Amino acid sequence: MKMIDNVCLKLPRKGNEGIIDILQHRWWRDTHTYSGDIQNMGVFVGLDSIIIHGSLAKYLNGENVSNLTISQVEKAIRKLENEIGLYLDTAIVKMVECGISIITNEQPAEYLKLFGYPARYTRHEYATITGVETVTYSTQTGSYQFSGYNKVVEVQRKKKQSIPALLEGANILRLEYRIIRRRGINAKFKSDLTAYNLFNPVVYRELQNLFIEAYQAIPKFGMQYHIETLEKVTPKIWIALLAEQYRQTFPKEYMYLLKVLRESGALTDKNLERIRAANRMREMKYRLIDKSPLIAELDTYVMDMMGNDIEL
Repeated sequence: MKMIDNVCLKLPRKGNEGIIDILQHRWWRDTHTYSGDIQNMGVFVGLDSIIIHGSLAKYLNGENVSNLTISQVEKAIRKLENEIGLYLDTAIVKMVECGISIITNEQPAEYLKLFGYPARYTRHEYATITGVETVTYSTQTGSYQFSGYNKVVEVQRKKKQSIPALLEGANILRLEYRIIRRRGINAKFKSDLTAYNLFNPVVYRELQNLFIEAYQAIPKFGMQYHIETLEKVTPKIWIALLAEQYRQTFPKEYMYLLKVLRESGALTDKNLERIRAANRMREMKYRLIDKSPLIAELDTYVMDMMGNDIEL
């Protein structure tokens, strides 16, 4: 199991002001607050607190295409402690991101276009002429997010890291689950988390479970359904079945049709949500007989990477 990457840590300024003197690219935001870096980790020194944020994988390895093991997470936090001269055992986690990089047979866009609309998340998509590059899901409160994107494109665009030699030329799909806010962490764990909790096996396992739960909550297109054999086929059921089969077989065309209808004003937000609710009902009503080969491949990768015992 390899997952934790970006974090945001908060600790009190009082007694920890020595960090100001070692900040790289330090600049004064005003007379009492500062911003700077510790390698790739951003640091903000406020009036009462210090915020440290960034990718632990990049901090430890120089890139976050590869996945960190639990012992590497501890190694990164210990390294950060040594560099800043502060203990992080009481540093509060304000944000934590769990991510995995998956080597896929096809381009990531082929998988991302099959990601549908879950009930508890709002879906946002960024696409170019070459296909879907990023799909992001956010809860209404903004406390939780799940994203999938083409990691190779992101690396090429930002130019702040390189692809490891062993992965050059590969198709890399990145999946990430984030708990954005402290209250979101409290809701999931019934308490605050500290930096040391990030390499606690019990907490690590729960983060894994939350990742899988969010991934599985996303309906996937490309499925094939049939009605239960004991159910009588009426014209209404037949039309519903055809609609579901069209939605599964032609997801791009289906979403484009909804987009056109919504932009023209013919489809209101209320009716759009009713359509999505009806889709979810059909998913429960009709029995799955076959998955999209791409989704079957992706499910296998995710469960293989996340379902094993914690890798040290």
